[in-house]
Amino acid sequence: MTSTPLSSKNWFPKASAGLVLGLALALALVGIVGLLCHTNGDPRSPASQYLMWLVAPVWTAVLGGCFMFRTGWRAWGVLGAINILLWGAYMGLRSVMS
Repeated sequence: MTSTPLSSKNWFPKASAGLVLGLALALALVGIVGLLCHTNGDPRSPASQYLMWLVAPVWTAVLGGCFMFRTGWRAWGVLGAINILLWGAYMGLRSVMS
């Protein structure tokens, strides 16, 4: 197996995957945590504030990590698969907990 160095030659597909799918991933994670913590919809509650402010660091981490993929297609594929799994888990939890 040959080791090719990581490069930023196709930065636009990687960055767009991180922006679009990273936001969806962050929202899915926040939704799952909100369901597990039984957070209500009151924006003044501490739990809701925590979840609201949790989106930005998760999204930033995914956006920074998307440049570790070798190609833009792989970034879209992996982040898309993770999104499908997380949103499926969110929908399943939401149907069970309500």
